[in-house]
Amino acid sequence: MKKRIAILAPLLSACLLSACSGIGLKEKSQTYAAKFTGTRASLARCVINELQTDSRWLIRGLQYEVRSYQDIEATEIYAYPYGSLPGTYARNAINNPDAVIQPLIPKIYAHKSNADMSGEASPGYSFMMTIQRTDNETVVARLNGKKYESDIAWDKLKTCSPR
Repeated sequence: MKKRIAILAPLLSACLLSACSGIGLKEKSQTYAAKFTGTRASLARCVINELQTDSRWLIRGLQYEVRSYQDIEATEIYAYPYGSLPGTYARNAINNPDAVIQPLIPKIYAHKSNADMSGEASPGYSFMMTIQRTDNETVVARLNGKKYESDIAWDKLKTCSPR
């Protein structure tokens, strides 16, 4: 009986430890939405420039995919952690001094259907910001993503807009 307890005790404690290891580790997400003055292209460009010149290494290291939808007059910015953006290799990595860094050119789409909203972005993005034109002077911005990166991106958007 003592042999069984001696064998089962470490096994049960290992099972309990592995079962409890993932509890409470879920990262918090943040969602924002508001109206801003300015054009969607200039606001998107300003936000990306502000984030790329930020002093925090985590924010400065983000990589971006920008999509522009002409039919609904919207721009989407997907921010990925370093190395997570599809198509990033050593030859074009931002921390490689010999890398050939290509300028950030938005991918232009003719239209956006509801089918495009799911599954087209690669998983693992830090945040996604959508800037959509409402009239000649204002845009509506929506941001969703990880709390830390989203808070900083939202603050940068507020500084870019003349309001």
